[in-house]
Amino acid sequence: MELTRFLAALAVILPLAYSAPTETVTRLHPEILAAMKRDLGLDTEQATARVARELQATDVIDQLRNSVGAQFAGAWVADDGNTINVGVTDESLTAEVTAAGATPVVLANSFTKLEEAKLALDNLEIDQASVLDTTSASSGIAAYYVDVVANKLVLEALADSTAHAEELAAQVGLTASEFEVRVVDSLPTTFATVTGGDAYYINRSARCSIGFSVTTGFVSAGHCGSVGASATTPGGESLGTFSGSVFPGSADMSFIRTVSGTTLRGYINNYSGGSLPVSGSTASAVGASICRSGSTTGVHCGTVRALGVTVSYSQGRVTGLTQTSVCAEPGDSGGSYYSGAQAQGVTSGGSGDCTSGGTTFFQPVNEILSTYGLTLVRA
Repeated sequence: MELTRFLAALAVILPLAYSAPTETVTRLHPEILAAMKRDLGLDTEQATARVARELQATDVIDQLRNSVGAQFAGAWVADDGNTINVGVTDESLTAEVTAAGATPVVLANSFTKLEEAKLALDNLEIDQASVLDTTSASSGIAAYYVDVVANKLVLEALADSTAHAEELAAQVGLTASEFEVRVVDSLPTTFATVTGGDAYYINRSARCSIGFSVTTGFVSAGHCGSVGASATTPGGESLGTFSGSVFPGSADMSFIRTVSGTTLRGYINNYSGGSLPVSGSTASAVGASICRSGSTTGVHCGTVRALGVTVSYSQGRVTGLTQTSVCAEPGDSGGSYYSGAQAQGVTSGGSGDCTSGGTTFFQPVNEILSTYGLTLVRA
């Protein structure tokens, strides 16, 4: 299979563009629309309006976060996709929020305080034997993040680790009203696998999904391969070499520099015989609709649940991920997350599957681009 055709139909597993949209969304690609109808229960008009509103929400939230300063308490898009909620700790700022086109919500805890507590957890030398015991079905801390809707730092833990989670929250200075421990059924895992499929292979063994095309190659998840590892097509043809990779730690990201002559296109594989265009990479807010494309399960949609999440994998903690309600399965790792035609990130890991549903995390794509000095290929 020639590299041009392979990357046109496969590397396009994710949409990614490193710029803000320049025009209002008036329609969605039919494949994106179909996935949003199936997974979010929206009709054509509702889906189009929601994506346009979510793009607008990004600018409104950034504006208010800067103007209200230390009194900012987080922001999110409501379940209906129409309302932009902005939290403030000072009631006198509600008029300013309303004037900007958002709905003010007076909250007790500032986003800065909760975020600082989360960063303090990241810097703790946590005993992995007690925090992440992969041999036990009931102990371990899965993830922690600022839940802007609950206005608390949330620690997700298995049943036998709730007391440990409470101790960690107290250790970083949080009171009972500033954090919440939520019990989860399982620990997250990365989605790399050694089974076959229409994707790319690392050292001719493990399989992952190609991320977004950049002018010198493509991006994917860091856990898929380390620097120097080879990337090949399912047919064994050389795609390139991992030139950058981070996992675990501050990210789950990689950059694969492709061989000379490779054609790279700004599209996402829709796994229905076509492709989806990528026009930018404006990051979506909490509550926004989002879709994912991967080589195992194809296209699925859901919503953004939390930003800046720290996830505990068996290999170690990873900071700065985004949590979503979109399902994924082994082999989907590295695949694209997108909202409308805006690239969001590459699949990292999670729990559950696309039969029963699950929770997944992705590495924001703009961080990958800035870290490696890459330029996204757009349609």
